This record gives sequence, C-alpha cells and structure tokens, in this order.
Amino acid sequence: MRAIYLIARREFLSYVATWGFWLSLASVPMFMALGIGMPILIENSQPTRYYVLVDETGGTLEAALEAQAEASRAEALERAREAAREMFGNNPQIEAALASQPQFSDERYLRVDVGETELEALRPYLTGGASFTAADGEHGLFAAIFLRQGADGAIEVDYWSTNLSDSNLRSQIRNSLRGHMRTQFLVDAGVNPQLIETANDLSPTVRELNAGRTGDTAEVTDADKIPLFVSLFTALGLWVIIFSVVNMLLSAMIEEKGNKILEMMLASTRHHEILTGKLLGVAAVSATLLVVWGGMGLLGTVGMQQVAASADMPIAEILAAVLNPGLLLPALGYFIIGYLMYGALFLAIGSLCETLQDAQTLMTPMMLIMMVPIFLVMMAFESPDSPVVAIASWVPLWTPFIMLARLPHEVGMVEILGTTAAMFAFAAFVIWGSGVLFRMGALNQANQDTVKGWFSLGGKKKPAEG
Repeated sequence: MRAIYLIARREFLSYVATWGFWLSLASVPMFMALGIGMPILIENSQPTRYYVLVDETGGTLEAALEAQAEASRAEALERAREAAREMFGNNPQIEAALASQPQFSDERYLRVDVGETELEALRPYLTGGASFTAADGEHGLFAAIFLRQGADGAIEVDYWSTNLSDSNLRSQIRNSLRGHMRTQFLVDAGVNPQLIETANDLSPTVRELNAGRTGDTAEVTDADKIPLFVSLFTALGLWVIIFSVVNMLLSAMIEEKGNKILEMMLASTRHHEILTGKLLGVAAVSATLLVVWGGMGLLGTVGMQQVAASADMPIAEILAAVLNPGLLLPALGYFIIGYLMYGALFLAIGSLCETLQDAQTLMTPMMLIMMVPIFLVMMAFESPDSPVVAIASWVPLWTPFIMLARLPHEVGMVEILGTTAAMFAFAAFVIWGSGVLFRMGALNQANQDTVKGWFSLGGKKKPAEG
C-alpha cells in the first residue's frame, strides 16, 4: 500500500505543482466565457452597412417596405417580450433592454442618399472607387437596391453588392415585400385591410402539460426543463474531464517508459502497484479539477444572486437541479467507472509505446470511440427515446455519458440497472486486461505491433523486441 501511495503522490504532485496545470485549469472557464461572449461581441462589433434604395415606382414600394419592416420588428419584439415574461416575469429593465437591441431596431443597415440613382453612377461606391461622408467618417456602399413593378403587378428587386456572404439585408427586403404582395393581393380581392390585420394577429394559446401529473401541477414550466440542461452539461463536462486526464496518463506513461523511469520503478515495485498508483494519482488530479471548477461555479452563482433577484431568475430551481442527489450520485459513479475504464486502457496503450508517434496507430480508434458519445449525448437530449440512443446506452464505453444525459427523462429502472451492470462487468474486464497489457508492455514483452498483430488477418506477427 505504501508503494501505491508514493506513486499516487508523485503522480499528483507532478501535475499540480506546475504553473501549467493551474493555467490550464483557469483556461477552461475562460474559454467557456469566450464561447458565450464571443458571438455577442462579434454581433455587436459588426460594422454599419450603408445601402441605397431606389424605388422606380415613385415611392409606393418604399412606403410598403418601411411599413412591413416596422411591423416585423414590432412582432419580433413582442415575441421576445412574451418569452422574457415567461422566464423572468414582468421586468421593466429587461423589456427596455430588449427594445434597444439591434435586431429589433436594426442599426446594422442604414439607408443613405449619395445623390445618385443610376447603377453606373453608384457602382464606384460599391466597388471602393468612391466614398461618401457619414457621421463616423468616409464609407462606401454595402448594397444598392432597385425596386420596380411590372404592368402585371409583379415586383422585381435588383440587389447589387460585392459582399456575397451577408444575406440578411437581402432577406429583409424580400420578406417585407412578400408580406406587402400578399396583403395587396387580398385587398385587390375585396378583403377589408382591417380584417387582414386582425387575421394576422390571431394566435392560439398553447399550454405544455405533463401527462404524468394532474391538476395545477400538470403545466410544464421552465423550472421543469432546467434538470434536462443540467444533465446535458454534466455529461459533457464528464467527457471533458475524462478526456483530459486520460491524455495526461498516456503522455506521462510514454515519457516515463522512454526515459527508462518505468524500469527503475519496476525494480522496487510490482506492476499492479504502479498501475493502481498512477490511476489514483491522476484521479486526485481530476478531483482537484472538479473542486476548483465547482468552487468557481459556486462563486459565480453567489455573484449572480443580485442579478438573479432583480431579473426574477429561477436561481433556486437551478441550484436544486445542480445539487439534486439523483443527478450528483450517478454523475460521481459514472465518472469513477468511466475514468477507470479509459484510464486503464490509456495506461496500457502508453506502456506499449516508446514515443507519442508510436501511440498514434493505437490512439486513432480510441479517439473515434471517445468522440461518438458527444453526438449521442446531443441526440439523447433531443430524442431520449430514440432506438439509436437506447441501443448505444448498452455500449459500456458510452454508458456513463449517455445514461447521465438520459436520467431526467424517466428512463426505466430495468434499463438503468441493466446498463450499469453491463458497464461494471465490462469495466472489470477492461481493468484486468489492461493490467495484463501493462505488465507485458512494462517488461517489453509486447509493443504496438503485438496488438496490431492480434487484429490482423493472416499476416505474420512481428515479435516484440526484447
């Protein structure tokens, strides 16, 4: 036991005593914040697009375009307000923030008048050969739009621009004119315009109800959906941690074998003590990750309480979902079993290889196996009763991630117990087999060519170098 403790202690300190470990520890929350904030930053940093609109009908289509665009913005704002009321209640600050958002008062595209209405005169502004003066300096034109209407009433739009990727303005023009054409068609058919407006405002009231409940508790609220998102992020977080720590095991194992450190350890300890010590040491590293990230999350939650109180966010429901023993205990169990399975496998692979280049052949199928749960977890979130997800839950290497994502969806007890039993049995087999491979690799009785020879059909097996 002392040898196992010393190896585990050495393995743990070799990581946590370095600046790189703590920098990488802090990088995950930082990248998560960047992932959330970067789209917002990109959206808010978009340059203003200036365009010219030429209505060859004398202003009829221009007026219709402005009316339809205003109606669309008002409708989008009302939908956002309704969603905000359902989630945060009646909050004047949130409604004011919604009204000021660019997508409702679209300031990304501004119409200007450069004193020209002919295409050839406008072309230099579109291609960078000429510019006009705006409030913030000199600019070229993003687009020139020509509206015309034929004798048969058909509307044509010529959209001139050198930007081939940004289609938002073109879509806005098309959708607004489409609404105008439909309304005008009904008016020409004798329908009262007021009646058309009333018809457009008609919308059903939809309530989502849980068939497993009765009475007032049957209605599904956002608080009921919080556990679904918590389980999803827990499953993805579990995958990230396991993926990170098993790569630590692999790299350290290959480095120690290449530097003959493993041989010196074998001179004083048994191979199973080395295997167990390394697994426990890196498990302590992963526990450090969980404690630090959990502490950051707790501090973030405390810091958000004031904001949550003013916005009427369901902070109590979020904390209840995160701290629910029905999720925490399975997550802990799935992490331990998943870590032992993958950790033992990666240690065995590392013991067979002298360099990282040697490990590439064996690592490729393992990486593919580890990538599959990412897609299956997302599928389990959307369709927990999918036959593909149900079958994949019985694959022991994927069980920890998929079942964790499926737990809030009331999975049958038989399936939970069955997949867990299969996972335990397979984990025991993997740990035993990895121990055998680790001993063979550590004693140079096998290498990566030995493993490839097991799966080759008919080829002559290359003997391990002594």
